[in-house]
Amino acid sequence: MMTYDWQDTLLREEDLARRAAVIVPRMLAHPRVTLDQISRLRGHIDDCIDRLGTLLAEVENAGVDQVFLGAAHTIRNAWQSLAHKAAERSRLFETDFVDVRPTLSDNKDQGVATH
Repeated sequence: MMTYDWQDTLLREEDLARRAAVIVPRMLAHPRVTLDQISRLRGHIDDCIDRLGTLLAEVENAGVDQVFLGAAHTIRNAWQSLAHKAAERSRLFETDFVDVRPTLSDNKDQGVATH
């Protein structure tokens, strides 16, 4: 791949990561976000990290200028930061307190006397 191609590819990847850095935190902070949505988002982020890893390996193998290597590492780090934030948000679903104590209506349904 020519230098221009590396530069063009990295610019597109940087633009995508920059837009995601704005959108993803807003999505994760939304009060109605679901675990399924976060799981799908994490899959997309993981795909981006994998793509950057492949690109980074190609850039390193091609002996491309250190500027391009640095840019690829920076972009991958941005995606990894977003992956960490999404994983943290997923963990909140796993650790949210769920009150499983019987309620008054549950006691009535089971014929338990309540006073």
